[in-house]
Amino acid sequence: MSESAAVRPRNPRGQGGRLRGELLRATERLLEEVGGEDALSLRAVARAAGVAAPSIYRHFSDKTELVWATLEVSYERLAGAMAEAAAHADADDPVARLRAQLRAYCRYAVAHPATYRLLHETRQTPVDPERLAGHPAGMLVRGWREALTACEGAGWTVRGSRAEAPFVLWSAVHGRIMLWQVMPSRKDAARLDRFVDEMLQLLLER
Repeated sequence: MSESAAVRPRNPRGQGGRLRGELLRATERLLEEVGGEDALSLRAVARAAGVAAPSIYRHFSDKTELVWATLEVSYERLAGAMAEAAAHADADDPVARLRAQLRAYCRYAVAHPATYRLLHETRQTPVDPERLAGHPAGMLVRGWREALTACEGAGWTVRGSRAEAPFVLWSAVHGRIMLWQVMPSRKDAARLDRFVDEMLQLLLER
């Protein structure tokens, strides 16, 4: 079958959002197969979505924007789970809210291994600092930065570099999750909760 014959019918007027969603789903499937942006082609995405390659540019300016938009969907779900957990914690205890966010992060990673792997194992093309500021992972970093600021407002001191503290949190929980997943030990998620408690004791002091 020729490429032109494989193209699916044009969406009716006003259904551009439907095509955008189909492109994102196709990109997600292909990223799981090829593992990185450098091995992904817009032609392959178009073929998987059943559209002509130029159609992609009506929604995404380049491949990087398409990949980021695909990852953004999962980052939003993860950030949403963390925000919901924090909302159920003691409103007067910023450390409890931060603890709830970190534990929710761990639970999400355990419950959605394929999605989590996509977020953290997709190789992405380097971009300039100005564009990097718009990466969807920023919603996690901003959330942890705000949580740490609230802890400071309640009288806690963040050990180490304040600028790097959100990344200390992120790298610590991510590293622990990776070890938890690959080590041939009984999969007790409570160990991740205990790790979060230990990490906060090391990072925060009063």
